[in-house]
Amino acid sequence: MPALSEHRTRALLRDAGLDVVEAIMVPADEDMPSSPPFLPAWLKAQVPGLTSRKAKGLVRRAGNAIEYREACRRMLSDPHWASSEGMLIAREVGLRQELYAACTLDLGSESSQPGGLLLFGEAGGSGVEARAGGLHRIAFSLLDPPGPEALAASAPQGLLDEALSGFLAGMVGVFLRHRLLVLEVNPLGIAETGLPLAVDCRAEYERSAIPDESAAMFEGSAPGSASRTPLEEIVAAINQQDPSGTGFFRQTRDEVPPGAWKIATNICGGGGKMLWEMATGGRPDIANLNESDTSGGLSAFKSYRILRVIMALPEAQLLVLTGSGMAFQSQYSIAVAVWKALRETPTPLPCLLRFGGTDEGRAMGLFERVSDSLPARVRVYRPEVFPNAMLDDIPAIALEDGSPEARRREVRMPSYPLAFEVEQPPGRFTRDPSICASCATRACLDSCPTSFLAWSGSGPAPAGGDARCVGCLLCEAACLLDGAGGMRIELGLPGEV
Repeated sequence: MPALSEHRTRALLRDAGLDVVEAIMVPADEDMPSSPPFLPAWLKAQVPGLTSRKAKGLVRRAGNAIEYREACRRMLSDPHWASSEGMLIAREVGLRQELYAACTLDLGSESSQPGGLLLFGEAGGSGVEARAGGLHRIAFSLLDPPGPEALAASAPQGLLDEALSGFLAGMVGVFLRHRLLVLEVNPLGIAETGLPLAVDCRAEYERSAIPDESAAMFEGSAPGSASRTPLEEIVAAINQQDPSGTGFFRQTRDEVPPGAWKIATNICGGGGKMLWEMATGGRPDIANLNESDTSGGLSAFKSYRILRVIMALPEAQLLVLTGSGMAFQSQYSIAVAVWKALRETPTPLPCLLRFGGTDEGRAMGLFERVSDSLPARVRVYRPEVFPNAMLDDIPAIALEDGSPEARRREVRMPSYPLAFEVEQPPGRFTRDPSICASCATRACLDSCPTSFLAWSGSGPAPAGGDARCVGCLLCEAACLLDGAGGMRIELGLPGEV
């Protein structure tokens, strides 16, 4: 899921009438002012998606003009600045108290419907992850959001005064109006006047969910093409060729802590992202090499292509794929895409795979069936196993050396004549007529969920009519598992991975 930089999140709050600390934004392509508009001030590099900015030296305090110039020099020479939208210069304010507030999605359970969740803590600032157990949680409806009075009544007695209830209700409004996945204000300061204001803030969103009227406020929230990595360029091209569903990928710009496990992630949906962040937040021994989100009904063709990019991440020692555990997207199609990516990539990774949702049993059964032929070790988990338990298995399965040179292998795929192509999602179906002629099961036809395939005499071919290929990869998997193995689907990639 893309992250919205602080200055853009501030704009969402400010436009909703919520108070934010006074600040100015200096775009990256403009010169920094020779003197700041106010002192003391905080200088904050606006790098979308980058966490722990202060620890990386990208948030600095300037108490006087000399400190301001030195802070500018250091921050503008930092390698992360290449991905920055610019510099936020914020006035330092005196605070009576620092609190924490966030809105996120609640995926529900067997006994509760999905909705929103307001998190509120009586202590904000750094280290809030370690205090997550003490947060107050207030569930709210996405269709009928609570006002200030309802929030005050839902919280422990006396916790929220009128001003604070109004601010939190405004946050809920921003969260819903712009269809955000996460909206966090940390710290939420209480000024000497007793009024709340946002000191620091961030948001996460789903690109395809942004309302048209909000689009202008989100423009430029991800690095432009000039600052994309080669792998990010490949994913951008994949999305251009196949726009269906969500296929988000961004390499993190963070430095890997010494001794940390280098993890490549394929996160399926917002619920999976929240679970993974809860499991890894604050752990210096886990370094996520990328952000990802493959969800929203994308095809297995597209899942495969993005998996190939993720497996090409330099230095990765392990791939983790997880969702929320209650997805409606076929888990078997996802499993088939992972199996195909492992078979065909020259840089395979050991995998921790957590399936949950439709066909989860078939997904797990697939890897039991093909385990002996995989080029890397794979462990599969049921949805009731949360990601924090998966972390315990990393030392036993991760590569010692994840460099591309150490894990590169030669891949030889059979070359069959082209049978036909589909445009959306894009794919080339190849087959060997002599092998298909010997097939007694025609398993590919039975596996097709849309009846797109028919037998032409020499093998599978489009049946015609209104049936269409949905890119599920099930026909190829059935051919390899239960057929003669005479068909392959070639899914070209817009770049070398």
